[in-house]
Amino acid sequence: MAVLNPFTAERAEAVVVEEMIAEGLTRCAPDSEYWYSADGLPYGYSLDFPHEEFDLRAVERTAGTGMRSEILLHIFTSDIAGRPALGRMAQRVAERAGGWVFVEFRTPPSADLLHCLETAGRLIRVDGAVYLDGPAMAAWNAHPDFHVVK
Repeated sequence: MAVLNPFTAERAEAVVVEEMIAEGLTRCAPDSEYWYSADGLPYGYSLDFPHEEFDLRAVERTAGTGMRSEILLHIFTSDIAGRPALGRMAQRVAERAGGWVFVEFRTPPSADLLHCLETAGRLIRVDGAVYLDGPAMAAWNAHPDFHVVK
């Protein structure tokens, strides 16, 4: 999951590390890139400048500020049981950093789903995907159709 945010990479990384710990993940000592859940699922993150594939203008216009970094939260397995943790971490990082979570859908979202997300927070629609602020991401995490496209 990608979280665009106005923080510098260093500041964003501190938030990500805190939220991974809050999610109950433990950093792998020999390779700090990998984190593990209590049931052994492998997670990680990377930080970069926002990529051109994102519609930065729409996000920055709505947010009222520039997006300085992109956080990619990963799960290194196809086990769908670990994907809700990605959603929760993305939500909390977005809330703390004033960021936006990029969400892709398996199929075009229904008008009811989009209304639910818009009612909870702010949403930006872009070509079959959306950017959600923290409160809208919380609504997506709680929604019965929640999924992560990997």
